[in-house]
Amino acid sequence: MNNVTNGPVIIATDLTEHAVPALIRGRAHAEAVGAPWLVCHVVPDGVRHHPLAPQRDENDVALASDLMKKAAELVTEQVRSVLGASPDDYRVVVEVGRPEDELVRIAETEGTSLVVLGGRPRQGLERILGHVAERVVRYGHTSVLVARPGPHDGNVLVATDFTEGSMPGIRFAGMLVAKAGVKATLLHVMQLPAAPLASIAAAFGSPWMAPSRATIDQLEGLGTRMLDDLAKQYGFVHVEQVEGNPVEVILARAAALGAEMIVMGSRGNTGLTRLLLGSTAEKVIRGAETSVLVVR
Repeated sequence: MNNVTNGPVIIATDLTEHAVPALIRGRAHAEAVGAPWLVCHVVPDGVRHHPLAPQRDENDVALASDLMKKAAELVTEQVRSVLGASPDDYRVVVEVGRPEDELVRIAETEGTSLVVLGGRPRQGLERILGHVAERVVRYGHTSVLVARPGPHDGNVLVATDFTEGSMPGIRFAGMLVAKAGVKATLLHVMQLPAAPLASIAAAFGSPWMAPSRATIDQLEGLGTRMLDDLAKQYGFVHVEQVEGNPVEVILARAAALGAEMIVMGSRGNTGLTRLLLGSTAEKVIRGAETSVLVVR
């Protein structure tokens, strides 16, 4: 828990307007939990090695150095313009490479508690491969906040499936309740087996049967009791339990509640599932119109 609250906060900027919500929310979070913060910009790696023209290396090194110096100046100017912060209040980190790779590396090196990125729209191949924020969530081991413009009324939606992977999100939200005074609604989505599964199971000779209404009622009662216990333990003001597809329900309830942020835990997928399907957290990031906090 100490790393969650006290580790440094990395705020990523691409120097566009899409980074403004990240700067605002990132600094606000760092100040709320008493953590240091740094602002990071990654210069695309287009000027490194040219094996067929080694004489260019010296010029390229000088060019890269100039680009990084200029980028640091632009970062400082953007932070001053958006936050009015003094350079003494934070650190600037500029690296060269792929943004997602460098952000993951820096987060691990710094012992970061949170990486904050702007949620800019997906374009081109990003619609298939995902943008930087999704890839940082996919490959990183640090909590990630994808910040979008919106209200700052302290109203958050916390999603849980009662698994071990969802508990970091609940604990983090509880910390925000205690330290930042947010108002949290705890949501459990019951995803029941779909009817088409019965015919598929029958084709393979499986004895699978849909759960009875009595079984579903028992599960709903158990879920309600668990929600109430967690709400009391972590100070959440409301609880909800809804049947349906987790991603669809989370997005719909966040919109209906006017939540400024969705908070959820994630262990992440591995292997082929990670590469092709992504996680529930990634899909929520992709579809949400509000900020999303994914807690490891």
